Amino acid sequence: MKEISRESRATVILYLILAFFAIPHLIDDFLYDIPAEFGISVHLSQFLAGVFILIYQGIMIPLVRGAKAGVSSAIGMGIFLSLAGILKHIPLIIQPGPYWSGWFSEGLIYGLILSGIGLAIAGVLALRGGGGQNQ
Repeated sequence: MKEISRESRATVILYLILAFFAIPHLIDDFLYDIPAEFGISVHLSQFLAGVFILIYQGIMIPLVRGAKAGVSSAIGMGIFLSLAGILKHIPLIIQPGPYWSGWFSEGLIYGLILSGIGLAIAGVLALRGGGGQNQ
């Protein structure tokens, strides 16, 4: 297997860090009935969680190989999860009173947002610097 660029390596690391925050946050969403707010049943929520994990893993394979498609998809995931955190959760966090389970839930949101933004920036730098080969 070929060596990937330093920028692409940073993208892979940030993608893993994003998963560290995104997957526990997904569980947090279930604990606080967020899917129900959108009219989504428990069974459909569980199915969609599985689909999310499959998509996440599916992006990881070309990302680790240094493919442009993997880097671009990781950028998209970082932007999507950051925006979701900002638009859905930050307004709830700034309201008076505790947010869900307190500092832990807030930490998941901040980590999700920051790692998603960092991933998007690192991914763009990897693409501009030649990281991400045509595959």
